[in-house]
Amino acid sequence: MSKTKKLLLTLLGVFLIIFTGVVILVFSFTQSMKADPDEEKKVRDQAERYLEKTFDETTEIYDVLYDNMGNWGYFDYAAKVKHEKYGTQFLVFFNVETGEMEDTFLSDKWQDDAEKEIRPYVEKELGDVLISKKMGNFAESEDWDEIQEEIGDYNQLLLIFDEGIGKALKINPNKPASYKDYEVSPTIRITLSRKKQDADEDRFTEIIKP
Repeated sequence: MSKTKKLLLTLLGVFLIIFTGVVILVFSFTQSMKADPDEEKKVRDQAERYLEKTFDETTEIYDVLYDNMGNWGYFDYAAKVKHEKYGTQFLVFFNVETGEMEDTFLSDKWQDDAEKEIRPYVEKELGDVLISKKMGNFAESEDWDEIQEEIGDYNQLLLIFDEGIGKALKINPNKPASYKDYEVSPTIRITLSRKKQDADEDRFTEIIKP
């Protein structure tokens, strides 16, 4: 066999090895992005027991969140729950760091309450805005173009309380106190549908001042 043929066969072998490796990596990544039905059922069962023990009012599990990108860090699967009385949508999950079942009910309820309260002031200064609950409905779609079309020219308002604030403050979820009763400082983010203007900083100060 000539040296040229040997070289070509060697290159072909290297190419096949690399190609096979890439295929395996792509397949592994694709599989890792898919939720495991057994894990989804497991977190639903865990959440049902937790909700029955923790909440007096009716709650409903309507979906399961799979954190395939590792954004949360302390859980892979979480039950998506709606509180029938307040309409609050929140998560229930097993926290691998604390080894306990936990929920985001209070932080999500406070988020809803605070956004509803300051929304009129934001709209007075900046025009129409979307709050988290409304944006959450759009985010259910996996089509980014569709999401952008739904959002349109609206500004976006987002208030974030720490997810574990209810547990930290030892607040009974069946007697959810107002965020006004505590010295808490949420993160506030306002996304504008236009370019920044010189007067925006003064407008923002006007919105958040006591």
